Amino acid sequence: MVFYRKYRPQSLDELIGQELVKQTLLAAHASGKLAHAYLFCGPRGTGKTSTARILAKMVNCLDEKNAPCNKCELCTSITDGSNLDLIEIDAASNRGIEDIRSLRENIKLAPAKAKKKIYIIDEVHMLTNDAFNALLKTLEEPPSHVLFILATTDPQKIPQTILSRVQKLEFKLAKVEDILQDLKNIVSSEKIKIADEELLLVAQAAQGSFRDGEKLLDQLSSMGKIDRETLEKMLLGSSFDAIAQLIGSIAKKNTTDSLRALHEQQSLGVVAKDLNLSLLELLRQLILIQNDLGEELVKIDVGVQKFEILVNLSKEFTTADLIKTLDNLQESLEKGKFVPIAYLPLEVAVVKSCLETKDVNQQVLPSEHVQELKEEVLSVAPAIIVSETSNIEINDSLDLQKIEERWTYILETARSFNYSLEALLRSVKIARCEEKLVVIEVPYAFHQRMLEVPKSRDMLESILSDILSRPIRISTILAKRSVKREDVANIEVAADDELVRLASEIFSADAPN
Repeated sequence: MVFYRKYRPQSLDELIGQELVKQTLLAAHASGKLAHAYLFCGPRGTGKTSTARILAKMVNCLDEKNAPCNKCELCTSITDGSNLDLIEIDAASNRGIEDIRSLRENIKLAPAKAKKKIYIIDEVHMLTNDAFNALLKTLEEPPSHVLFILATTDPQKIPQTILSRVQKLEFKLAKVEDILQDLKNIVSSEKIKIADEELLLVAQAAQGSFRDGEKLLDQLSSMGKIDRETLEKMLLGSSFDAIAQLIGSIAKKNTTDSLRALHEQQSLGVVAKDLNLSLLELLRQLILIQNDLGEELVKIDVGVQKFEILVNLSKEFTTADLIKTLDNLQESLEKGKFVPIAYLPLEVAVVKSCLETKDVNQQVLPSEHVQELKEEVLSVAPAIIVSETSNIEINDSLDLQKIEERWTYILETARSFNYSLEALLRSVKIARCEEKLVVIEVPYAFHQRMLEVPKSRDMLESILSDILSRPIRISTILAKRSVKREDVANIEVAADDELVRLASEIFSADAPN
C-alpha cells in the first residue's frame, strides 16, 4: 500500500499540525454541538479528507468516551472503506443537478448501522450552479441523521448562499518541520536509509503538502540508500546552490549570468513554475533575515550551513531591490498561466530585476544603457522579447472569453449578495480587459453609481481577480447613445418629478447587506 494511504492519520491526535481545526472539532464533539454541515477548505494534501473520515468515526464510534477508538465495528469499517453510511462523492466527476437530486433522495433513508450518515463531498467548488441550488435546499433543512462535510481547494468559487449555511474550517499549508516529523515517522517504521539532510530536502519539496511529501518518499524508498545527487535528479528540482547562485547574479545586476543560470535549470528539466516558486521562497527567507527573523524562522528549515550562505546573500540586496525582485517574480508566476513559452515570464522577470537600479528614486536607466542591456539579453536568450516596459501583452479576447464562460457564476454570486446588483449586471457588458483593469460599459449613470459602491465594487473585483488569476480593478464607462429631442424634453420634465428624484436617491445609495 502506498505511504499516503498506509500512514493516513486515524485520529485527531495523529493529525500533525492544523491545531485550530483539531481544537474546534474536539470542543464541538465534547459538548455535543457539532454543526450539521462543515466546509473544510485549504490547499491539497493538508489533511481535509483524512479529517473528514476521522470526524465520521468520532460521530459514529461505539465507544463514546474514547471516540474514535479505531477498534469497534463502525470505526474499522470506516477505515477500510466498507461502511455503507459513509458516502464519499467526487464533485469533479459528479457535478450535475441530477447527481445532487439523487443525493437528496438518498439522505431521506435512515442509516444502515451508524448513528449518522456522513456525506463527504470533495472538490465541492466544481458543482454547477444548478447543483449548488439543489444542494442549498438540503443544507437549509437537513435530516437529523445526516452530517455533511464539504471539502474544497478553492472556496472563492462557492456561492455565498452555501457558505452561510456551513461551518468553515481553514486548513493551512504544513510547516516544513511538521512534514519532516511525519516523514521521520515513516522512515523509522519502514527502515528507509536516508540522511536527515536529504529528508529535509524531501520535506521542502513537498511545499506544505503532507501527501506530496509522503508520495515523494514512497518513490525514493525503492531505490535503496538515497544520496543527495540521486534525490535532486529524482525531484527534478533546483538545488539550493543553483538557486543561491542565480539570486546572487540578480543581486549583482548581471543579466547574462542570470539568464544563463535560468537556462541551465531549463536544460535539467526543471519546470518553470517550480523554479519560480523556489526563487520566491529563497527571497522570502532573505527578507526574514534582513528583518532579524532569520534565526527564528529560517535557520530551523535550512540548517546552519545554508543559513550562513543566505545571511551573506541578504547583504548583497538593498531592501528596495529585494522587494522589487519579489514583485517581478510574483508577476511572472501569474503571467506564466497565459503564455505559450513557459520560461518567458521568468526570463523577463529576471531581466527586469537586473535592469532595476539600487537607487529607488531612479526608476529608468538612460536609454542607451537600456538598449545595450537588451542586446546583451537577446544574445544569450533569443526567445526573450523585451519591450520598453518589459510587459507581456494580455490577450484581451481570451480574458473576455473567460469572463463570458463564468458569467452565470458571477450573476449567482451577485444575487446572493444583492438582488439589485444581479439585475444591474444583466444589463452591462465588458468593454475591454487590460492587465490590471476590466472596463464595464453601463447603459445609465445610476448603474455607474451602484457599481462604484465600495461593497459592490470589492465583491465584483474579487470575483474577476479569481477568474483571471491576477489582481483586477474595475472601471465603468457610459454606453454611447444618440440623444433625441424628445429625450431632452423628458429629462427636463423629470427633473421636477418627485418620484424620479426619490428613485435616483435610492439607486445612488449604498447597496444593502
